[in-house]
Amino acid sequence: MISERFRVIRAARNKTMADMADICGCTAQLICKWEAGTSHPNSSALLAIAKELDCSVEWLLDSAPLDFHSTATAPQGKHAKYWVRAVLDELAEQRAALVLP
Repeated sequence: MISERFRVIRAARNKTMADMADICGCTAQLICKWEAGTSHPNSSALLAIAKELDCSVEWLLDSAPLDFHSTATAPQGKHAKYWVRAVLDELAEQRAALVLP
């Protein structure tokens, strides 16, 4: 789900909604809607997101849930960093699998 993946990777890359709004040429309110799943980015915004957050558009659009509980039930506060680290580890593993020897 793009909303979950976008929210997770944006947080992992320490980008605010305002940062992403500047990059995508939209408002922070629209970014909030994307993360809530009530709206979706257009193709040019998807490309900008993927470039800025160093991920693929395919990964963002993948409908498979992340290997975690929903972000709605993810740990909050000081425990959230461990959850985000696990997501980053998953991304690193996927990237390593794509690299040719």
